[in-house]
Amino acid sequence: MAFDGIFCALKSNRICGEIDSAAERVIYASPGLRVPVAKSLIQAHSRLGYGRVTVFLDCDEETCRLGYGDVEAIRMLTSAGLQVRQSPGLRFGLFISDEKGWSFTPVALYIEDETFSDETPNAARLTSEQVEAFVNAVNVNDKPDSGDTGGPEIGITLLTNEELSRTEQNLRVAPPVRFDVTRQVRVFQPYIQYVELHLKGCSINRKVIDIPNAILNRRIGEELEARLKTKFNIISKQSESSDRRLCQEIRRIREKYVKSLGRPWKPVILRSKRDEFDKEIEKLRQKVQEHRARVKANLQEEIDKSKKQIIEAFWRGVIDNPPDGLVGQITTHKPDEKIARAWLEDKLDTCFPRAEQIVSEMRLECQFSDVTYETLNQEGFVDALKKAYSFVDWDKPYNEFKAAKEKAENRQRGISIPGS
Repeated sequence: MAFDGIFCALKSNRICGEIDSAAERVIYASPGLRVPVAKSLIQAHSRLGYGRVTVFLDCDEETCRLGYGDVEAIRMLTSAGLQVRQSPGLRFGLFISDEKGWSFTPVALYIEDETFSDETPNAARLTSEQVEAFVNAVNVNDKPDSGDTGGPEIGITLLTNEELSRTEQNLRVAPPVRFDVTRQVRVFQPYIQYVELHLKGCSINRKVIDIPNAILNRRIGEELEARLKTKFNIISKQSESSDRRLCQEIRRIREKYVKSLGRPWKPVILRSKRDEFDKEIEKLRQKVQEHRARVKANLQEEIDKSKKQIIEAFWRGVIDNPPDGLVGQITTHKPDEKIARAWLEDKLDTCFPRAEQIVSEMRLECQFSDVTYETLNQEGFVDALKKAYSFVDWDKPYNEFKAAKEKAENRQRGISIPGS
């Protein structure tokens, strides 16, 4: 596609070429800029003189994270004495060189590479009337902050060193992810997500306590006593507080939507099924809430019943063989039934949780996470996907992933790519 046509591909190398050939003026407005463009602007500033090169940018860390430009390039401009007009939220591109001008779409490297071909337009050439209209709209001959009426429509204030330093510091603390990596990962992100789905604290029919050896009246020596424990279910397995129905429901949801890829990968879900899955999860959350309400109504009664059963089973043994911890608390040789029962109840109070504590721990956990670059590069990952979802065509995203990876590797090796 011809560069002098109405529609054209305006990339950094062509912008640099136009700047280098400018004889009168250069206006550059974009969310950000890259180092090669910054170098050409600095050379034009030195060649054309003060006030002939005007730059509008959005010097914000998010702009750099999206890949619209490099903060190093902005620092190069200010260090060379170029004034940069700060235009927060700027997301279109305007480039004027002498009497020629273009409106263009800046490339965000987080989304795509700048290696589109000359046949792929991202800009429209402006007429001479449009060029002058843009020049008047940005008022390049007026000083920012002058307070004059009819001031610039964008870039009203100059970028300060404090603003630029703050952006540099924020990017040092949390630097952008490599854009070639993010583009490779994004190939698979529309297809799958990791999902971890668990019921927490609902299996109270499987909750147990350790009955102290003092209650069991075992005199077996300190070493064995420390190792030997007797477990006791805090409620009956036939209790109405059982989570059996919830477990059946979560099992059904997993079988319907979630697939295991085997170690070392987490279970996955197709993104195309997220809406359906989320509705099922919301229904299950409601059932968990209903389960909590039912359990709360009678759980303490069941716990108290279990404690009474233990007391009934062991109070006579406490009388016949008083534990050491009790002997020192009574004035008689042996405790009576009332004391034995009271001592057992006190011991069991420290073993059994309260119903409120158990109920507060009941919840449904559903956590999502995206695939990572490291995961996609692990041997066998795509094979595991194909096995888990045999009716999905994984060749398309995998081939796109390979192509993006090869392009990044070629760029790192310095191999030129057509259209770049």
